[in-house]
Amino acid sequence: MNEGTGQAEGISIHFDKILFATDFSPASATALPYVAAIVRRFNSQLWIVHIVSSREFEDTAEQQGVDPFTRVRQNAETPITALLNSTPFKDIPHHMLLERGEVMSTLSRLADEHAIDLIAAGTHGPHGLQKLVSGSTAEEIQRLARRPVLLVGPDVATDPQAEVNIERILFATDFRPESRFALEYAYALARAYAAHLIILHVVDNPLDEPLATRMSGEAFCRLRMLETKWPERRQSIEPEFVLEFGSRQQWTLDTIAKRDVQLLVLSAPRTAHPLLKSHLPGPLTYDIITHSRCPVITIRAEQSPT
Repeated sequence: MNEGTGQAEGISIHFDKILFATDFSPASATALPYVAAIVRRFNSQLWIVHIVSSREFEDTAEQQGVDPFTRVRQNAETPITALLNSTPFKDIPHHMLLERGEVMSTLSRLADEHAIDLIAAGTHGPHGLQKLVSGSTAEEIQRLARRPVLLVGPDVATDPQAEVNIERILFATDFRPESRFALEYAYALARAYAAHLIILHVVDNPLDEPLATRMSGEAFCRLRMLETKWPERRQSIEPEFVLEFGSRQQWTLDTIAKRDVQLLVLSAPRTAHPLLKSHLPGPLTYDIITHSRCPVITIRAEQSPT
């Protein structure tokens, strides 16, 4: 992403190169139309990668008389062919990569090698106690990736034959300083799609923000924007401000459903121990992603919109 010519213009999005990680599961299939739509919208170059874990590779190597990489490639050949022949990717130029290694280190290497602007993946959602043991690859991606991440959860409805339109974008925020980068992405995405932008702030405890009880939701949000020196508007984008009280997760999901939101923008939280966090159940951001009825783009606080 590059900065615009001035404060009023904000930043411009250039998703020139997109990396789509797939395991050929139904979750990955759900993500296909959205990845394809972004590729077409931004005229992007697309890399599709399937990563074989070291454990899977070792298990294959134990089969007597079989070259492990040859067997892995043979096993992946059919789903790769089906993926590339699917409707969403019809006529889209792409590069298909089959890699061996750990997911995050491999994705990081590929993203650096190809100067990737956006990483995309489908997610299977929470797995209860199993998640505590195996962790969540999708959550690890959104916590550790140094680039924007598009995640498509299991509750996202999709029709492989239908065209994906982005008409309403939701930015859910707590007005923390590190969320500023995500706000800039929300403005830029709304401008790129000529979409209506909704900025949602949810107060967990009204006693924490007493002013919210004495003014309109829009006035309160505008006051917070002023206090944090965030832009209230960008060029032609006049956001709608919404203030609610209660559960941030529930109000975010309810707003998506009631307003028929097609894209959610979130700021990925900082954490001192991201790998450990990805193996523990219940982080708010990932809970929202796995129950959202629309795709989610997460922006790391450390990402600078340059």
